[in-house]
Amino acid sequence: MSKFAVLVLFVFCFVLCDTVSAQSSQAKTDALVAALAKTKYKKKEKKNISIEIYIDIKSEAVVKNDVREYSGVYEADSDYRLELSVSADGKVDGRGYDRRSNDSSKQNFTLKDARIEGALLTATKVYENGATENFEAVFNNRTVVTGKNPNQIESRETKYGLGFIQNNGDWTNRVFLELK
Repeated sequence: MSKFAVLVLFVFCFVLCDTVSAQSSQAKTDALVAALAKTKYKKKEKKNISIEIYIDIKSEAVVKNDVREYSGVYEADSDYRLELSVSADGKVDGRGYDRRSNDSSKQNFTLKDARIEGALLTATKVYENGATENFEAVFNNRTVVTGKNPNQIESRETKYGLGFIQNNGDWTNRVFLELK
C-alpha cells in the first residue's frame, strides 16, 4: 500500500471518528431532552364536583456561541446546586452539592473531566467520600404549562438552566437547575 493510500485512509478514519462523536453527542442530547419531558393529566369526579389538573413540561436544548456563557450558579430549591466556570478554551470546572439518597444530608462533589459538546455537559461527579458517578446534563430552556386540561391553560413559564436525570437505585428523578 502506498504512503498516499495510508494517508487517505488515516484522514478518512479521523473524519469518520469525529463525525460519529458529534452524532453521539447530539444523540445523547436529544435523548436527555426527551427524558426530561413529562405530561400529566388527572381528572377526578365525585358527585357534582370535578377536579382537573394538567401539567406539560418540555425542554429545548440551548447551544451558546461562546462557551463561557454557560458559567454560573445553577440551583433547584435547597437540594441541588452546581457552580460552573467555563473558560474561553472550553475548560470546565464545577462543584456543588446534591442529595444522592433518601436521607436529608447534602453531599458535596466536584466535577472531574468535565466538557461541553453543543448543549451537553458530561463529567464525573467525585464526592467527598471518594464515591464517583457519571454525570450527563443538558443546557436547556424548560417550559412548564399548567391548567385544568390542554384546552384550558392557566400558566406558561419558560426558564433557562441545566437538566439531568438522577438515578438512585429504585427511583429516578428529573432534575432542573435554574441559572441564578
